Amino acid sequence: MSGLSRKHVASFLFASTVGLGLAPAAFAQERPMHGPMGMHGGGHDHEMMLRGLDLTEAQRDQIFKIHHDQAPAMREQMKQVRHAREDLMKSASADRFDETHARQAADALGKAVSAMAVMRAQTMNRVRAILTPEQRTRMDERMAHRGGMQRR
Repeated sequence: MSGLSRKHVASFLFASTVGLGLAPAAFAQERPMHGPMGMHGGGHDHEMMLRGLDLTEAQRDQIFKIHHDQAPAMREQMKQVRHAREDLMKSASADRFDETHARQAADALGKAVSAMAVMRAQTMNRVRAILTPEQRTRMDERMAHRGGMQRR
């Protein structure tokens, strides 16, 4: 594959991950984030949903513990996402494209991103469980307004 073609493939992969909302965690270094999620990649939205809910100190402590307890597993999952993405990018920029390897890397990336999404959903569910019904209603309204997950 020519140098120009590799650049096009790499640009396409980057644009695809941006379109899927995956690029920020992929191309940025993992770094702590200010707020209750603790790690970059999804915490900011969750933190915004909790603002203005008039959380008690006990609720804040419980939320901190939930996020603190899940941080190591989330960090490991973020590493898997990053490694899978790097492997896919290597396939894209290789002198000779190996579709089988690229598909395996893409499958690994999909599974890693899926696992991270489930972890975030589980964390959000644990946080919701400590909110009062009124706080949940306000949070749901914010999420619906922002186009987030909607309760069924």
